[in-house]
Order: sequence, then structure tokens, then C-alpha cells
Amino acid sequence: MQISVKSNISAFAKAMDAFGKNQMPFATAVALNDTAKDVRGKIINDTWPSDITQRNKNFMKAALTPISKRNGEVFATKRNLRAIVGTTRTKMQRDYLQRLTEGGTKTPRGRHLAIPSKDNNVTRLGGGAIKKADRPRQLLNRKGVFIQKLVRSGDMAIMRRVGKDRYPLQMLYILEPSGQIKKQFDFYEDANATARRAFGKNFAKAFARAKKTAKRK
Repeated sequence: MQISVKSNISAFAKAMDAFGKNQMPFATAVALNDTAKDVRGKIINDTWPSDITQRNKNFMKAALTPISKRNGEVFATKRNLRAIVGTTRTKMQRDYLQRLTEGGTKTPRGRHLAIPSKDNNVTRLGGGAIKKADRPRQLLNRKGVFIQKLVRSGDMAIMRRVGKDRYPLQMLYILEPSGQIKKQFDFYEDANATARRAFGKNFAKAFARAKKTAKRK
């Protein structure tokens, strides 16, 4: 999951003197990095909290790679006029965020995908993962928890006896071959809108500063 902020200002460069053209690569790189920082801030502070129920307020800040020289894969330079806003975390994290951004089908690692039922108030961690103690494999090791086929739908489910008797039962998970995930996270929409709005202003500032500090030969 990433957005690339690139520069294409050749028409502007044609109307510039030689001194101005010499400052173009540096000013453009600065503007790209400033724009990428604006985009990253927008996603962290506005888009993520408004689109997703936050369980860990620091999750998205940690997920999006900071725009700095230390992170050369996302940082623009005079020779590489491209800045990237995205995550360089594990593949599992990238896949999770990509599904929230685009929607799609989630497939299981094994035979079934365990989907929490409405009656199962699972505890989730900051990144959205279910707490280990509430996951199906751990639950099935407990007394009174078992897999049962539902009579009406024919689906398989993980059930738990509420008391010592055979009934009542609580449904913990439905076991499905796959699951549909709705698009929830407007990453690309907000990132593109912010980049378009911010780049012109950032470039004007960067170019003026570059011309002011540079020395004419």
C-alpha cells in the first residue's frame, strides 16, 4: 500500500534562466518530500481515525514509513525525484492495510476462515489482530468448546457451552471457506487530493529558498 509523489515540471523549466534551472532538482526534491510529509500527516491524523475504529492511536504512525534521509527508499533526492508514502512493515501488515484500502476476498491459511460471531466480543490488538487467547485454536483447547455443524445453514461453527449443561450454547466463530472485506480506508483518495493541493505551494517555497541561498557563478 503506497502512493508515489512524482514531479513533471518540464514546461515550467523552459521559461526559466540557466541559474533557475540549476536549482530545479534540489527545489523539486524538497517539495516532494514536504508534500509526502503532508500526505503522511493527513492519513495519520485525519483519514485513519475517521475511517477505522482505532484500538491503538500509534498504529498508523508506526505503519507509514517516516519521510527522512534515513529511509532512502521513500525519500526524494535530486537524482530520484520521487517520494513515497506507504508501509514497509511485514507482508501481513501490508496485506491487511491493502484489503482495508481496496476491499476484496480474504482466504484462509488452512481449510476455513474463522469469522467472529455477533455474540463473540473478542479482544483485538492495536493492529486489528485478535488477542491470542481469543483465537480459534486456543479456544478449541478449552473444555466445553467444540466445532459443530449448524442445522439450518449447514455451516460449521465453533461453539461453547455457557454452563455445565449441554445447552445453552454460544456461537464463537463461523467457519467459512473465504470472507468478503468491504473497502473502509480512503487512503488513495485522501493521499492524492492532499498531494495535488500541497505540491504547488511546497514547490514555490522550496524554489524561492533555493534561489535565495544559492550562489551565482
